[in-house]
Amino acid sequence: MIEAPVNAQAAWILGPAHLDALDVDGRPLGERASARYEEAERREKVRSFGDARDATGLPCNHAAFAQLRGAWTEILAWLRDLDADRPATVQRMHRRAFAAVTQAPLLALRQGRVSVFSAALFKTALGFSDLLARLLLEGRVDAADPPPSVEALDAWLDAEPWLVGERQVCAGSREQIRAAWRALAETGRSPHAEPDVDALLEVAALQAAAAGAARALVREVRPDDSLSARLYLAEAPPRLVRSLLQVEGAGPVHAALLFADPPPSLRAFLAALPDPADPMALTAVDAALVACSADPLARLTRSGLRAPPPPPVG
Repeated sequence: MIEAPVNAQAAWILGPAHLDALDVDGRPLGERASARYEEAERREKVRSFGDARDATGLPCNHAAFAQLRGAWTEILAWLRDLDADRPATVQRMHRRAFAAVTQAPLLALRQGRVSVFSAALFKTALGFSDLLARLLLEGRVDAADPPPSVEALDAWLDAEPWLVGERQVCAGSREQIRAAWRALAETGRSPHAEPDVDALLEVAALQAAAAGAARALVREVRPDDSLSARLYLAEAPPRLVRSLLQVEGAGPVHAALLFADPPPSLRAFLAALPDPADPMALTAVDAALVACSADPLARLTRSGLRAPPPPPVG
């Protein structure tokens, strides 16, 4: 697991370890991506969707999909209402998806196992969070743009295998996917907030920027003592790090594309970046990452999260 500077809670939430957290039904948040998937009830089916998923022959996860169906109305309302008092932009859509993905891990560090609703919310938003991050980081949309249409969503889903995993395909119908997209875009009538999201999103963006900086500095030698290099070279990096590194040529400044107005912590990090020709450049990037993460990590610490659970045995 990649450790964020100082804070084990942020590392657990943003890295892959939270995928093994269990909900009250005993299902791991990460489903197939979790080491605990074999412990849960498994119901996999091959279905016809009328899109690229059909040609794969891969099954979808019906047991997980049942969680989403049972909470679908509440999930859509939660997405519409989060930050309903903020402007309707692509940035708000991405922040909503990011908040939905981090809500269950946050709950796990407060209460142990998480509710079925939070687990279903996590699984609903995961793909949207990745898609929106990539669209922003690639510059295909601007953070201040109004929400893209469902027709634009359909075109993106048809152009790339966003609905196809290594061993399973997305279980939602295209109409359900469109309904979730509309909920991410729409403005509800009962605004609510997720107070830890801004701090987590800042840390995630700083990690992505640091990995982007290390990308230009790390050559053949693996410097295991560097935070930034470990983020860049990780086999299972934090999701925003992975999204940035999937964009050809993306560097640290690309992380700013996630925001219409980048937070002070990210602006300070980008301003502190050293000359790449400096032989101590990677050390300077690490120092900037630690310094600029201090404030958002302190805000997260004040929310009173428990220590992360140990990894599953076996």
